[in-house]
Parts: sequence; C-alpha cells; structure tokens
Amino acid sequence: MTVEDDLSGAEAHAVAQTLQRLVDEDRKQLFEHEVYSIVQLVGAISPPRHVFLSTEEMISEQELARFPGDRVVLKIVSPDIVHKTEAEGIAFIRKDYDTVRGEIVRMIERHSRTAEVSGILVVECVERNRPGFGNELFVGIRATREFGPVIAAGLGGIDTEYLADKMRPGLAVAKAPAMDTTALEFLELFRSTVAYEILAGQARGRQRIVSDGELLRCFRAFLFLAQRFCVDRGDEGPSLGELEVNPFAFQQQRLVPLDGRGRLALATRALPTRPLNRIEALLEPKSIAVLGVSAGSVNFGRIILRNVLSSGFPRKQISVIKERETKIDGVPCVASIADLPDTVDLLVIAAAARELPAIIDEVVRSERVRAVIMISGGVGETEGSEEIAVDVRAAIARGRQRPDGGPVFLGPNSLGAVSRPGFYDTMFIPANRLDPRRSAPARRVALVSQSGAFIVSRMSSLETLDPAFAISLGNQIDLTAADFVAAIGKRDDVDTIGVYTEGFNDLDGLALLRTIATVTETGKHVVLYKAGRTVAGSDAAAGHTAAVAGDYDICQAAASQAGALVADTLKEFEQTLELCTALHAKDVRGIRIGAVSNAGFEIVAMADAIQGQRYRVEMATLSKPSTAKLLDVLERNGLDRLVNGWNPLDITPMANEDVYEGAARVLLESDDVDALIVGVIPLTAALKTGADEIADVESLAVRLPRIFRETRKPLVVIVDSGPAYLPLVRALREAGVPVFPSADQAIRSLGRYLCYRSATVKGALGRGPEPT
Repeated sequence: MTVEDDLSGAEAHAVAQTLQRLVDEDRKQLFEHEVYSIVQLVGAISPPRHVFLSTEEMISEQELARFPGDRVVLKIVSPDIVHKTEAEGIAFIRKDYDTVRGEIVRMIERHSRTAEVSGILVVECVERNRPGFGNELFVGIRATREFGPVIAAGLGGIDTEYLADKMRPGLAVAKAPAMDTTALEFLELFRSTVAYEILAGQARGRQRIVSDGELLRCFRAFLFLAQRFCVDRGDEGPSLGELEVNPFAFQQQRLVPLDGRGRLALATRALPTRPLNRIEALLEPKSIAVLGVSAGSVNFGRIILRNVLSSGFPRKQISVIKERETKIDGVPCVASIADLPDTVDLLVIAAAARELPAIIDEVVRSERVRAVIMISGGVGETEGSEEIAVDVRAAIARGRQRPDGGPVFLGPNSLGAVSRPGFYDTMFIPANRLDPRRSAPARRVALVSQSGAFIVSRMSSLETLDPAFAISLGNQIDLTAADFVAAIGKRDDVDTIGVYTEGFNDLDGLALLRTIATVTETGKHVVLYKAGRTVAGSDAAAGHTAAVAGDYDICQAAASQAGALVADTLKEFEQTLELCTALHAKDVRGIRIGAVSNAGFEIVAMADAIQGQRYRVEMATLSKPSTAKLLDVLERNGLDRLVNGWNPLDITPMANEDVYEGAARVLLESDDVDALIVGVIPLTAALKTGADEIADVESLAVRLPRIFRETRKPLVVIVDSGPAYLPLVRALREAGVPVFPSADQAIRSLGRYLCYRSATVKGALGRGPEPT
C-alpha cells in the first residue's frame, strides 16, 4: 500500500461521523452538501455558499441576502434522485425572496409525488468566464470488488463519459488503483491526458485555468478518502462505495465543486490466506495420484493418466485411486486416499462435481496430499451448481484450519496443467487432437489462463510455443491467477508469462497488479488479455466514476502502469507472447526499424504502419557507410540498377538468398538500426521456400535462424502466403524466429514491443502509459 500522508484523527473522525449518520438515517446516498463538507474537510477545497433546508424549513431573507450575485441555484435533495438534471431537480432563479420561496415550495411539492424528498439545497450561482466544454473537472473514487478503491479524473460535466467513450484508453480519463498510487503519481498519469492539456492551457487557444498544486491537493484528498474509507473498516464503521465531484469549476485557478454524490457500500474483504509455498508441489511434483480413472473405458481420468505417463513422469511415483482394481495401464491402484502408501505432492480429481465436497474432506482428513487439481466442472459456473461450490469452499476452509494450512487447490472446472519441468500433463486432450510435442524442449514462457480452451487454442495455433507451464485456472475457488504468476515469476526458467483472465476473485485483481509489478521489475515480461468488457456505467444509478473507470478500464490501465503488455485482441496476445518469448534475450536500444522485402507492397505497408494507437517507431535513416555496404550487396548480385539502396529496402522478386542475407547483415550491423523486419513473399522462383526445399543449407529457413542466433538485435520475419508455405513458417518458428502473416501486423506488434522495451531500458516506463 502506498500512502503519502494520512488524515488527522479529527478529520477521519468527522468523515466517519458523516458516514455513520447515513446508517442512522437508513440511507445509502450521500447528499450533495455532505460531499461538499467532506472535500472541504479533507482537501481544504471551499464549496460555493450553500444552505440545506429540510422540508420543514424555509430560508430567511437575511440568509438569502448573504448569497453573492443576483441568482441562486435550487437543488432537490432526495435519496431517490441521483441525477438531478435528468429529474428536473435543479432551478436557476433570480435572487428575489418571494421568487425563491415560491420555487422551493413548488419543487418540494412536485417531487414529493414520486420520490422521498429530504429538502432543498440553496447554492450560490457560480459565474464563470468560460463555461462549457473543457472548463470543468471530474474527480471520483469508487470501491471495486476486484481492485479495491480506484480513483479517476477527467474533464467534468457532460463531457466526461462522452470523451471516455470516444477516445482511446488513457487519453480522456486518468484512472488507477488508489491503494498503490500516490497523489504525485496520479498527477503524472493525469498529465498524459487530453483533459490536462486543456485545463493546463497546453491545447491551442487555451489558457491554464487550474494550477498543478491545486490538482495535487485535490487528488491527495480523494486518495486519502479512498485509502481510509473505501475499504473494509470492520467494526470501525460503514465504508464508502463511491464519492465523486462532477463538476469542479475554476475561479482564479482554484477548484470550486458544483455538484457531488456518494454512497455507502459493503467493502470487499480479501480472500483467506493460502499456504502458497505448496504451489511448488503442483508445479514440480515428485509424486502424483489420479482419482476418477475408468478401468473399462477411456474417460477423462484415463486420458489424464496416459498423458502423465507419456510425459515421462516416473511410473513408480504414480498411483491411481480406484476401488476393486489392482492396476490400470500398469499403474498400481489403491482403494482410497487414506490408503496411499505415502504423502503425494499432487492429486488430480476427475470425479463428478457432486462428489467433490466429500473427496476434499477425505483429502483434508488424510493429511496425505499437498496440492490438488480439480478437473470437475459444474461447480458454481452453471445454474443450479451454486450449492456445490459453497460446499467445496467450506471443505477447503476446513483444511485451512490445519496447522500447515492444508493442501492448495487448482480449479474446479480446470482443464488441468502442463509442466515440462515437472514432466507431467494432466490436460485431458488426446494426442491426436493436439500434438503435445513431448520431445521439444520447454521454451522460457508460461501460460496462466482462466480458460482451458484458450490455452489449447493458443498451443494449437502457435504450435512451437512449447510453454514450460500451462495452467488452466478454472473457477479459482482457491488458487488464483495472482498466485500462479507470483510463483512462476520467481523461477529462473521462465522469462515471459501470458495471462488470460475473465474475472477476479475478491481483491485478486489488485493482487495480480502488485504481482505484475514485482515480476516485471526483475526484467521479466507479463502479457495480459482481460476478457469481459461490460461497462458498469450502463446502470442508470451508477455514477460517472463507474462509467469511465469500470473494471475492464481499471484493469487495462493499471496493468500497463504495473509493467504488463496489455493486448486488445486475442491475435495481439498471441503475437506479443511470441515476440516476448523469442526476443527477451535480445538488446533493445531504440525504435529505429530496418526493413527488407522482395515485395513493394510490404515496404509500403510497413512504412504506413509506423505509428499506431500505442506505439510510434521510425524507419531508420542509414548513414553513408551503411548505404554503401547495401549498394555493394546489390551490385554483387546484379540488382544495383533495379533497387535503391535505402531503408526500407525493396529487393524485388528477383532477389535470392544471398541478397537477403547480405542486406540483413548490413542492416543489423548498422548503428542506425535497432531492429530488423525481413519480409518474404515465398512464391518467387528465386528462393528455396517450398516444403521440399527448406532443408537446403542455402534456404532462408536455414539462413535466417542462423542470423537470428548471431545478432543481439531483434529480428522478425513476415511470410505472407497460403498453406503451401506453412512448412517454411514452422521451420522458422521451430528455430525460435518470430513469424508474422502480414506486414502491418509485424510492424504493429514489433513497434509496440520496441516502445515497451525501450522505455523499460531507459527507466522511463514509470509504470505509466506507453508511447502514443
């Protein structure tokens, strides 16, 4: 947790009293004047003059006269009315006593027919020099189940949600988890938004209307409130679910709140602690038992057993739990968990869901199991199975009462796990459906996914990925994504972790963000795809904070700030994962790209794509010595009259392997180039690219991997062609060379990777937005 300062005892007590008053009055919504009181108390942010009148009270002439100006604003105060403008609960009227008095009476009468009315708020009418677009600020905090309290800030008024919807993430609104963000860090995030450019006078035709010091003071106040009151306070009192001011106006570069809302909510409590040291027994078990194996048919349990055996796990360290059987597939059987001859590191349960609670109780009683994979589906994720999930959680909780904390559990509804270092595969996918590539060495990459189908789909489409670990999380009833990323991130045999998640356990989103930060600080890569982009703000009762800082928005923004590469599409995830795995050991010193292709359209496509939403790269400008070397390669191969010796280099379909290798080496050896893209249209007769030719030592399938091994710079290849040339693609990937199917995809993925790595090398990533 990151806290710059803290509330004084008196301030915290006053805020707590305000929240307690809501409980005493049996309401959840904070009224506008209560929000004013809180932000003034905590942030020394003065609201406009205002007075709250209950339905039994009326403003006096003397009090009305104290309001500045010739107009006042009347606002309905009701726990049932959240958005006052839409409910016609606001009136701007002349500051005449009879007029004000009459409008107060009419407003109360009108709204009392459809809502519970608590009173009227009379507010000073703040006159502004430049009302309208770009002259207001929104700041809000919200308690989320996954990430704890979050903070968001952007342009205020009706512009907030519109701009957040129309602009790419991070430009319209700054957002961050409040528990791990200081006011200075959040101000830095806000400085990267269009909102700040407008408010700070950096946009054309704009003047600064708020100082950085005022913004810092405001952000600090909201962060203090979030860290103290948007969390589980136990017996101390109620918790804030949301608090926002929208908008703040500005007078002489100082903030003036013009509207505010808030509500109470039950804060989320963190998951019970788990004996995470036992995950190692799951990642590299020394012994395995399987429960749910059929002796007479090939069910899931039988497939799992055979996959474990074919992975090279020692047969003598495997047991099958099966009554009335002595051996299945040559593996000894025991009648029950209690009959296991020794403690086993890993138990795989492939039984029916309804049997799980009793099996887990037996596991706990036996004290003979360190870790469990629950394959069983229908445990909470399907209608009618909720009670089973409750019983499974209760059984696991009973295990936690053991002095050692009991076993740890992966799943249920898990496809299983693959561990090449542990020599086992518990995924129930037959070998004729997915080549397990048992003989291929593990690459330095791991997959952690809530969806098992996502794992096998990636391993099928990127068949040479060969991850050291592939973990199907399932329903995460016990172990979570954060737990596995933390455990795998500590290992010396993994550099890149790909994470696919659809949802988080309570506060596990925050745990994952913290884990990503820890792992990436060691130089490792985390590639994240977050599925499920439902906008929380679609609820009519939700505030602007939920609309512009929903769960997906927070995950995407905060994961990037923590150091992850966040993918927007499944294909981007796959390609980024391939790049991170293949290029981790390469030196990245900048964003200048060299490119060579035998097709002019690829050269044009690459040049067109050098700038995208989250990256900006350059086509390298070559020095005279590098240009001369290129011209020499072209002249030696008779292409000097057809090809210009500049970057990007179009060597035409007449180029053979010598031209490719010579040009690639010149570009990679040039100090002007930071990374190289080699485009190959393999249909030309000048190249040995057919399935029957790629084994030739002169082919690009042999030459390009050799160049890749010898250079310290990133190198990627494009093979834009049909199925006939898949053997070429496969040969390049088998040798560790990243391959893309099109020029635009190559430049986009490599560009984003180079920007990410370059920022990391310079220490400028700052856990902030990537280059725009």
